[in-house]
Amino acid sequence: MKRFSTPAPKTAEARSLPEKRRTTAIEWACVIAVFALTFAFRWPFLAESFWIDELHTAWCVADDWDDVAPRAKMGNQQPLYFWALWIWQQIPWPEPFASYPVEVLARLTSLWCVSLSAALITWGSLRCHGSLLAALVAGLAVAIDRQAAFFGVELRPYAAVILGSTLAVGFAARIWATPNINQKWAWIGLHASVLFATLMHITSLMTLVPLVAAVSAKDLFDSQRKPAQTNRKLWRHGGWLATWILVGLFLSGDQHEIWDRREAWSSFGRPNSIFAVWNMWPWLGWTLIPTTIVVLCHKLFPARAGSSAHASQNPSEETAEFKSEPSATGDPTTSFTILLLSVLLISVISAFILSEFGGVPIWQRRYLVAGLPLGCVSLGGWVATLRQRFHYRLLVFLIAIPSFVAITWSQNSIHPSIAKYWVYRGEDWRTALQRLADLAETSDINESNEIQHHVWIDGDLIEQPAITGRVTDAELATYLTLPARGPYSPGKRAVLHALGSLAPMEGYRQAIQSSGLDALTTKHWFLSRSLPVDQRTPSSLNEREIQFHGQFGKLFLYSESPSYKSPSED
Repeated sequence: MKRFSTPAPKTAEARSLPEKRRTTAIEWACVIAVFALTFAFRWPFLAESFWIDELHTAWCVADDWDDVAPRAKMGNQQPLYFWALWIWQQIPWPEPFASYPVEVLARLTSLWCVSLSAALITWGSLRCHGSLLAALVAGLAVAIDRQAAFFGVELRPYAAVILGSTLAVGFAARIWATPNINQKWAWIGLHASVLFATLMHITSLMTLVPLVAAVSAKDLFDSQRKPAQTNRKLWRHGGWLATWILVGLFLSGDQHEIWDRREAWSSFGRPNSIFAVWNMWPWLGWTLIPTTIVVLCHKLFPARAGSSAHASQNPSEETAEFKSEPSATGDPTTSFTILLLSVLLISVISAFILSEFGGVPIWQRRYLVAGLPLGCVSLGGWVATLRQRFHYRLLVFLIAIPSFVAITWSQNSIHPSIAKYWVYRGEDWRTALQRLADLAETSDINESNEIQHHVWIDGDLIEQPAITGRVTDAELATYLTLPARGPYSPGKRAVLHALGSLAPMEGYRQAIQSSGLDALTTKHWFLSRSLPVDQRTPSSLNEREIQFHGQFGKLFLYSESPSYKSPSED
């Protein structure tokens, strides 16, 4: 008689994802709650006026598909995000969405990206180390982060970079925690996530390349005693490296023109001092406070009897999904947390060196924004390292509360008017250009002769030539007047002109005199962003008086008219 043997039970590493531990209803509710909280905190800021960078995005997608990529490149951006946004803009939204302000539906794309990132960080952290409380700390760190709030309601690709980085961290965590099983799809997901972030903005590689390199190095190190496995992994990583070389060659063509203009970034992309490294991220709340408390807790609070870094009797709080063999890196949660903070520090120091000494001025938080998920996940990781200690729930609050306070304090989020200024742009282009259009319409009604309106714009953009007066290059002038060419256009009757960056008020006066446009049937408007204090009180222009029509955040609106007063000026 044929004897059937009973198959051996699967090990934890061999079981499929749902078999290891299913996410409970309470855990799903917490993930959804983090998403909703992140979304709700940012929703009130969606309808504010676009600022200058967002107006570039709006201009890129304002017209035909063929205009998108060239306009994106003029603003030193890659086209993929703008193509996707152009498609989003073509959706025929039903009511009540169609009645929302133009800013809301456009910015909603960024809000979804950041809110989804917070939810994924919560869910991914839970699946990796098993502690719901620690996962909530990581997700809430995104929800309360002021930088995540700004980029989460900004019409730029950086929210998508945060999402791509979040996915990359999740796949890296899975590979890191399970070194002895086949992770083909996790590797594909890791590289695909990095590629997505790269296509959104290439500076994300500053953070994600060290992450991929570290995970790949550990993957090879874990197989060093198995030559066959090592050779297989070498071929795999060699294939990925060759793929990235091809991607780099493909992107080099688009990046060539941007690279040639890198000197223009020096006006904003250089650090003021070595202390800029400290100000880049909330290191106090992400690193110093949780690290110090964790070290003390490991000394003061003993581990539960029979506990390990990977096992617990309470699956909803302290059971990790992955149960791997001990390796040279020790507890995967602790080692991965240290890895994330190391990658974050390496990316910041590298950007500092390149900006200060390498001739590549990229010292802006938006160019390092891929590091934001790393800091938030590491905070939850520090909490999770204590999941086997007595009084764990108390220790969670002992770490989370001072860390959250430190994060909000370092980002100036503790303020009586924070509900108004938490996401502050300070450029009310919408009101300024609407004011201009209303005044122009009033003057047309009150004047017997038809008036031609000329709008001179000083956008304080890095691409502005260092000249005083009118920009004569037609293509460049079109780009520099983009604030009045998108959703805030004052109308087709307005003739737009661009000014150089030197002494914009004086340049405005000179441009009118030298352009032959100073007839009595013309009216000139001057809209300046960040006008120097010494130029805000202009003198008269020949027989015309320059009038001030208001300040709109950083914007200043002036006009010139004949010395007599028309009824519209009373």
